[in-house]
Amino acid sequence: MPTQQQIYARRRLLALIALALVGLAIWFGFSSISSPAQQATPAPTQSAVTESAVANEVTDCAPGVVSVEVMIGNETETLNTFSSDELPNIWYAITNTGLEDCKFNVGARVTFYTITSGDQTYWSSRECDRSADTDSFITLASNQTIEAPKGIWDRVYSSETGCGADDGNDPVPSGGATYRIKAEVNGVISEDKSFILN
Repeated sequence: MPTQQQIYARRRLLALIALALVGLAIWFGFSSISSPAQQATPAPTQSAVTESAVANEVTDCAPGVVSVEVMIGNETETLNTFSSDELPNIWYAITNTGLEDCKFNVGARVTFYTITSGDQTYWSSRECDRSADTDSFITLASNQTIEAPKGIWDRVYSSETGCGADDGNDPVPSGGATYRIKAEVNGVISEDKSFILN
């Protein structure tokens, strides 16, 4: 049977081991949080991995396999007639009509909208401030259609000063005036779509 002194010695040894384990756990935890190497080289995000895979494995879309359809309407549906107090939303749908997935640039730098009536161009996004526009490559699956985010047209002319109402541009004629809009994405041009401004 162990003596009182042996029991005390064992308890002291166990206490020292437990203290040492706690100290090691704290030290490793602090090191993993504050390590400059880890902070300087974070793991790649899922999007970065996906973009890298796209760049390495998917080829550019062949000429003629991508189609663009210009869209105009409100926040929930396409329309071809707008009331006098309604600002049209404009966007496009893009489709890969080919048999293979492919990579295509849908960035703002290569995307343009044009609104005409008769032979006159009333508004062109080429006259917007495009200094911050960039490229954006996406993978289009075979027979996949993707819609772009909507943007609002202020129902004004575009000019050398810009393309919005805040740029001092005058409103375009309304009261039943008919217009046509088209979109161009990375060199692919949609068919015109007609609409009326009341």
